[in-house]
Amino acid sequence: MVANSWATFMMTPAGVDQNGNLTDIFLAVKNYAWMPINIHRLIANVAFGGAVASAYAAYRFLGATTKEDKAHYDWMGYTGNLVSISALIPLPFAGYFLGKEIYGFDQSMGVAMMGGIYSWLWIIQAVLIGGLFFAANYYLWLGMGRIQGSERYRGAVKFMLFILALSFAVWATPHSLVASLEEARKLGGAFHPILGRFGFMTYKVTVVNFMILTTFFSFMLYRRSNKIETVSWGLMGKLIQYAILLITSAGVLFLGIKGEHAQTQVRVEIFSPSQVGMVLLAMITVTIIDVLMYRNAKIIGEIEWGKMAPRSQYALVFLAISFTWLMGLMGYIRSAIRQYWHVWGKMVDRSGYGYTPSIGFATTTVSIVVFIFFCIVALVFWMSIRSEQQAKST
Repeated sequence: MVANSWATFMMTPAGVDQNGNLTDIFLAVKNYAWMPINIHRLIANVAFGGAVASAYAAYRFLGATTKEDKAHYDWMGYTGNLVSISALIPLPFAGYFLGKEIYGFDQSMGVAMMGGIYSWLWIIQAVLIGGLFFAANYYLWLGMGRIQGSERYRGAVKFMLFILALSFAVWATPHSLVASLEEARKLGGAFHPILGRFGFMTYKVTVVNFMILTTFFSFMLYRRSNKIETVSWGLMGKLIQYAILLITSAGVLFLGIKGEHAQTQVRVEIFSPSQVGMVLLAMITVTIIDVLMYRNAKIIGEIEWGKMAPRSQYALVFLAISFTWLMGLMGYIRSAIRQYWHVWGKMVDRSGYGYTPSIGFATTTVSIVVFIFFCIVALVFWMSIRSEQQAKST
């Protein structure tokens, strides 16, 4: 939180006068973007930590030679992934909250963040986030294979996959395309006549909510795979849960379509927060019903830890690498939106480094940092394994 106050003061300075003199140190620390960054980074680091722990478990699982070790590291990978998914689900909400506050402080900074040179970095971000949701759900679907009784829910996988694929296609659709003059003429302008509308942020926020609800539904089915409810109102409880999810989805879609023609202020301050609120309320309500409904459930099958396809472990490694790369990329965007300002609106960066790097330079630098980080992580893994081997030999 201390480090975040330094970073956010450079973005949204407070507690200083027009000449940059300090007037209130408390306001300087508690500036406009401080709490949104705190929330966003806290959730992101929980997801990141869970993903790295899962990657370690995946590595040990693939190298395990005994049934006991496979079971242990399968359980460890699942637990780390559970932590990671639990943080991934609310992470887009925290990101939206941060973006909304940046727009609220200075709309030109928000426009710079979502448009211009940075807009194509958001396409990379969209691909990574889509990959995260696919990998997280894929791991859960494969994990159902280790649970006796999960066969009754496997038919729902193809429908969830369809929703994720369709949502990802909309999420990754850019607002405008880099096109030649001839291509632009064939399109009839800079925007595709049909698909161009999916580049609007209102549709992207909508489909992210669909991906979140789908991931939540995957986890709900996973959790009840080997259980049968014993309460008398079990069937009614399930119907209520499904009705809540369907009504929420319809409400999110309605607000998303209506937001295309709404004023920006109405869309940002009313429609999108309403979508977030509906999804959060639905997940909380469905979870409470699920906990009450399966509190004394009948167990029809055991979880066979270690009975996982090797490809499931590569999904965990993919999650760890994607989270790390995404955090580096988003950190670059957060810092770069200040452009030539050292402190936004207060102090111009007159150093020789006061310029915006190209997308290629930025992504290459972030990729090198990610590679170095995982080399260090691999060293830690190796030291851990070696210490275990030495302990066993003595």
